[in-house]
Amino acid sequence: MTRSAVGILDDDEEADIAGFMLEACGIVSTDFLANERLLTRENFEKNYSVLVKMAENRGSRRSSCFVLGYFTLLTGAEIFEKMRQKILNAAKWEHEEGYWHDKGFALKRKVYLEDFSEKIRIHKAGTKLHPAIFKYSGKEILESKVLIGISNLQNSNETRENSDIEHVNLDGWNLKSIPKKIYNFKNLKSISLEFNQISDIDDEISNLTSLKSLKYLSLDYNQLESLPESIGNISSLKSISIIHNNVKRLPISLKKLKNLKYIYVRGTGIKRAPTFLKSSMFNSFNETIYLKNG
Repeated sequence: MTRSAVGILDDDEEADIAGFMLEACGIVSTDFLANERLLTRENFEKNYSVLVKMAENRGSRRSSCFVLGYFTLLTGAEIFEKMRQKILNAAKWEHEEGYWHDKGFALKRKVYLEDFSEKIRIHKAGTKLHPAIFKYSGKEILESKVLIGISNLQNSNETRENSDIEHVNLDGWNLKSIPKKIYNFKNLKSISLEFNQISDIDDEISNLTSLKSLKYLSLDYNQLESLPESIGNISSLKSISIIHNNVKRLPISLKKLKNLKYIYVRGTGIKRAPTFLKSSMFNSFNETIYLKNG
């Protein structure tokens, strides 16, 4: 098992299988990695029987199940119960328990599979979900500084454990807004809300100003058309990521953020650094705005 990170497609065999399946759908894998929205529900379901046969002909049933599950969640495609159970069985931790020597990596992988399994379990046709995007060290996971998933957020209480949480990850839960319970974690350094359906954060952003340690805000693959001026009041922000949203301009209030270093804008309507951000540079290769604050 050759795995560079804990996620599906981070394994060599899974990446190969995904490449073959994407090719069958008429999509180049490198294009997909740059924009996962290229794979649609219509395309996936149209080629589903072919993809299942491809999966059955592969050596590793687990890898094939992971890729099919990943694409099913991403596209909101229909899933047959027999395939759902195959995917859930493939994702059981017992298949890998004791395999990984690094305790931090092992726990990250276990948590990732739990998040993936929960989404496969509740998945319904027409609802787009997505596995969490892990950006955390094994040490942070081991020290319980990371909260991942809606269930864990709902089950969190108002006690000491909230002060220990530094990162909240709610990637891929079909959220329409930022859950209010996030504001209880006063020591948050990062919030990740990628692959949701959030279209408006005007009201929620003003509440984030109470999080004095928040450095990283990830909103990739949502439905945003703008960022509110109030985002300029989150003074601790170091990085904002709005990849693959419909944002066409940035609020002038960003110039107030003296700690801001990076704005990730790939797949948006922003193709240059705004003039009000002095000493900033737009990298056209990775579509990132770099700021020389501090």
